[in-house]
Amino acid sequence: MKLLKYAALSIVIVIGALVVVVGGWFYSCQGRMRDCYASYRSFTRGADTMSQRRLNSMHGGFTASASSVAFPIPLAGNGDGILVMDHDKDRPKLISTAGYTHWSPRFSPDGERLIFFRMAAGGRERELLSCEVSMWRCAILFRAPDAMMSAVDIGNGVVLFSMNTRRTNDPEDRRRFDVFAIRKGRDPVRLTNYEAYELHSLSVGGGKLVFGAAGRNFSTTGACQPDNHRDCDKSEIFALDFDPSMLAVNDGAGPLKPLFSVTGSSVNPIASSDGRRIAFLNTNRAGGTWRYNFAFGDLDGHVDGGLPVRGIYFSPGAFAGDELFVNELFEDRYRIYRLDLKLKRVGQLEIKHSPEEIATFEPITLSIEGPSTRAAGL
Repeated sequence: MKLLKYAALSIVIVIGALVVVVGGWFYSCQGRMRDCYASYRSFTRGADTMSQRRLNSMHGGFTASASSVAFPIPLAGNGDGILVMDHDKDRPKLISTAGYTHWSPRFSPDGERLIFFRMAAGGRERELLSCEVSMWRCAILFRAPDAMMSAVDIGNGVVLFSMNTRRTNDPEDRRRFDVFAIRKGRDPVRLTNYEAYELHSLSVGGGKLVFGAAGRNFSTTGACQPDNHRDCDKSEIFALDFDPSMLAVNDGAGPLKPLFSVTGSSVNPIASSDGRRIAFLNTNRAGGTWRYNFAFGDLDGHVDGGLPVRGIYFSPGAFAGDELFVNELFEDRYRIYRLDLKLKRVGQLEIKHSPEEIATFEPITLSIEGPSTRAAGL
């Protein structure tokens, strides 16, 4: 009888511990559901490493020009390449430098350049490259050991990007991301001083610098249901007044408030070059906090339309004139949507992502000049 009591007590203790662990994990996910969803799928799918890498690469950027799209894809081994594909052609091309991983591709406003980051396997330094797509001649704009992401070519030889600038002997050892600007052959210029835990999804339009961020200098929580932490409306979408000619931002004082807040959690913004439109990912409370749909509207928070997630995950969006593009990951393929916002038409193309299919992609050979600017005294 005592043994039964002890066994029952042990079961209760184990279940209680599991509830505490799961509850703590869920609570820690508030405000970063997209990351926890990746962990959840990895756990439930077992050891399918390539599937997990495909999901992770969706956070690595997506871009479009008037003629092409580009986004990172995982390759055999440990690296990621960049798929580049014309809208009207069936055979993709692939940027895949041996021994390197690549991320955050972005076309320039005129589509003549593609910028992205890369890092050698086992290396410490990240590199920011700008490539002319006509001949694939590239220049390394900057090289540093710090984490970098979300570069955007704003024209006139200026590139903005987000970089982590850890402090020497920092007892907190926390992430401190801010926005920097760089020109070829010059040192980067720091534009913000938020020291954000996350700062990404940079875009420029209509005199605004739009981005996604999280950290103690950002207020992300909007309206909440009484006594229900899950049902808060949250937005990680922010904007600052920005003058590209002066490379100056007006960051104000105190915690920065979101550009807008709509029902659910809103992340990963991208603004059109004229500043009239914005696209972002949004998870509606009614539909579950794990699944992010794709939404678009204006910078005042008026949502004009969107797409429900049917596969696994959406990439960030990309504007090209009156068209809006977005990539959706499925178990066996990518589906790229092409939304003509003027004519209100939706087209799509699909690309299989098996290793066998990727092996048929036409390789792009880069011609890279140097030397580059290195981080010093930031």
